[in-house]
Amino acid sequence: MDSTQLYDLEEAVQHFSDGLGAVKIMVIGLEQMKDANAGGLYAIWRYLNGVNQEVCKRLDVCMKTV
Repeated sequence: MDSTQLYDLEEAVQHFSDGLGAVKIMVIGLEQMKDANAGGLYAIWRYLNGVNQEVCKRLDVCMKTV
C-alpha cells in the first residue's frame, strides 16, 4: 500500500469517526428525552466506537511507517 492510499484510508476513517460523534450526540439527546430507543442506539454506538478505536490504532501504526 502506498502513502497516498494510506492517507485516503486515514481520511475515510476520520469521516467514520465524525459520524460516530454525531450518533453519540443523538444518543445523549435521546437519553435526555428518556426515549426507549436510547439504549439500543447506545449499544450500537459503543460497539462501533470500539471497532473505530481499534482501526485507528492499527492505522496509526501503518502511518508511522510512511
